Amino acid sequence: MTLAVSSVAKSFGDVAAVRDVSFQVEPGTIFGLIGPNGAGKTTTMRMILRILDPDQGRITWEGQPVTDPVARRFGYLPEERGLYPRMTVRATLRFFANLHGAQGPQVDKEIGAWIEKVALDEHAGKKIEELSKGNAQKVQFVAALLHHPPLLILDEPFSGLDPVNVRVLRDALQSMAAQGTAIIFSSHQMEHVEELCDHLALIDHGRVIAHGSVREVRQASGQMFVRLRVQGREEQVFQRFPELSIIRRGEDFWEARLPQGFDARRILQAALETGEVERYSVEPPSLEQVYVDLVGQPNNGTGPQANGSYAGYEPEGRQA
Repeated sequence: MTLAVSSVAKSFGDVAAVRDVSFQVEPGTIFGLIGPNGAGKTTTMRMILRILDPDQGRITWEGQPVTDPVARRFGYLPEERGLYPRMTVRATLRFFANLHGAQGPQVDKEIGAWIEKVALDEHAGKKIEELSKGNAQKVQFVAALLHHPPLLILDEPFSGLDPVNVRVLRDALQSMAAQGTAIIFSSHQMEHVEELCDHLALIDHGRVIAHGSVREVRQASGQMFVRLRVQGREEQVFQRFPELSIIRRGEDFWEARLPQGFDARRILQAALETGEVERYSVEPPSLEQVYVDLVGQPNNGTGPQANGSYAGYEPEGRQA
């Protein structure tokens, strides 16, 4: 049961929100739809759900156009959360399940199982307005999947969650994918995309500018980075190589972009001469670095850009 988005476009007046977007999502996979604010991610999701109709292109499920009855089978967690504040958690979940035609003792049993799985046990009898933002978000997450959707679409599901609740939702998503659910989610937090996704599409100004598996997107630029930890003396090592571009000075390691043809073993030798090497690796850019290179700093649409292709995309006129 494959979702196929083919050459889809959508404009609002003179504003082209989505331009010629194409990708596929296979059953049992988690697909990341990433990009800056206003890039067209939410519009694309809403077209899949038939909240909006595309101006051109096709969206198919199992090879057939997505109709309203088909779209109603999908699950959706919108970025703008919406729950009835005076309903209890359990009543809310039962209500949303009933909207999708799921009811009866089996549904109540599943509601109980999900309440336990996402650690809402002690809140099940509380009203939504009495919950923290994180717990209310977990309620809406469960509401989106109680009817066993074949496709689950999540718009910024981890926004505002603490690390414990992020882990709860992450584990639930991986469990659903393992059972065959196709999942699309958007996020500005690249570590979640890199950890969870099988494939991704990076959208900027309504166009897909990078696509493929996470590994393919990371490797496609041909760039390499060295990551180093030398008992807190990394600066002494990198001072010996002024031609390196320092990308990050973290608590656990320093990271530098390697020029083409640079022999990274020179850095390792210098590190060994400086102190005990606690970490040394040469890797392609992280997904966050790819994002920054192609579209700028997350959330603000500005920042450094670099030459290079990412899974078949060649930025035009962008300078390092």
